[in-house]
Amino acid sequence: MTDQAPERLGFITLAPGVLRRHARCYLFAAFVSIGLFAYLPAMTPFVLKVNLALPTGEQGMATGILQSWQEIVILVVISLWGALSDRIGRRPVYVTGFLLIAGGYVLYPLAHSMPWLVAYRLVFGCAVAALGAMLATVLADYPAESSRGRLTGVAFFLNALGSVTFLVGLTQLPRWFAAAGASELEAGRYAFFSVAAIAVLAAVVMLGLKPGLPSKTSERRPLLALAAEGLRAARNPRILLAYGGGFTSRADLSLITLFLALWASQSAIAEGLSASQAAGKVGMTIGVTQGTAMLWAPLFGYLGDRMSRTAHFALAFGLALAGYCWVGMQDDIVRPGAIPALMLLGMGQVSTVLAATILLGQETESRTRGSVFGLQAFFGGLGILAISWVGGRLYDDIGPPAPFMLVGIANGVIAVWAVWLYLRDRAVTRTEAA
Repeated sequence: MTDQAPERLGFITLAPGVLRRHARCYLFAAFVSIGLFAYLPAMTPFVLKVNLALPTGEQGMATGILQSWQEIVILVVISLWGALSDRIGRRPVYVTGFLLIAGGYVLYPLAHSMPWLVAYRLVFGCAVAALGAMLATVLADYPAESSRGRLTGVAFFLNALGSVTFLVGLTQLPRWFAAAGASELEAGRYAFFSVAAIAVLAAVVMLGLKPGLPSKTSERRPLLALAAEGLRAARNPRILLAYGGGFTSRADLSLITLFLALWASQSAIAEGLSASQAAGKVGMTIGVTQGTAMLWAPLFGYLGDRMSRTAHFALAFGLALAGYCWVGMQDDIVRPGAIPALMLLGMGQVSTVLAATILLGQETESRTRGSVFGLQAFFGGLGILAISWVGGRLYDDIGPPAPFMLVGIANGVIAVWAVWLYLRDRAVTRTEAA
């Protein structure tokens, strides 16, 4: 198969050995994965209010604690998931991840105390680690180098489309079930169970991914040795930059699904809405960011094939700096006047993840790609852990805008780092040409 001409999926040239059906299955995963990642955190304010009856003043801290425990388990296992995929293949890890996330969705709405909620969040975290590692790794495996930006843009378009579907459409499920006669507790459970069924469907679809190992070799190296290769890869300054970008870009997404959701929920409840109605308001607010991201991702992916990928990286984090700081200047995130800031936030958030994925895919070899992407996801987990602990306290002690200003500044630091590296590389190129 690898001796034949590469196949094409529309305007995307695929890597040798990758068939159109493999790419289609991956794109389905791209559609559902981020929605599955985002829906449970976005519905957590509903669970805290309805299942635990937690006071509003304690929800910011509780949200941060839940996310922190999720990220602790991700930090422990994500590099091993990536290394395992280099050893046994991407497909079995993907299938396992979707089945685990289905289990998390079944268990989470059954909790009636914080310890049980934390325990079920750990199951969810194991699943997110597996799926997050595969989402980035397979995206690096499947395109030809000339189409890396195009496929990345399409995948991120589908990420955002899936997020909009889950966060705008499926967050209405509790309200619909309640209108049909279910109690608020029952309505929330039915909504979670419905999403679990989608995850099981995704596991079945993943059986259509490319089988076998990701490279020509069939060598089975120890998992720890594979994970160590991710650390050695950081000698490449562009891979090190992508690791740093992973720290903040994952924190970006966490901030939206955690504190933007909580801010919108509390604002809606303060206006007199029920918990089920507030869940719908959360979906609409996050839907503005993800809808904008959906439209912006293909264009920004196209730019990744038309400019220096280090400059592309710097532009992404500059957009995120502006978007997060603008949201941090808002008094009320659910008012119409906040929509432009939310739109720029969506552009910045998707741009950072997209740019880091393209740069890392360019700089890594397929033989160790799972390890490298797994380590980048590990640094992303550190970023989410940091924003969960610090952001929860800032949210309760200072106010909802505070975590957004913090993450905006962090994105600015990465943008400056990328500009410095871009200018340094240009200076080296000019010196060598002379």
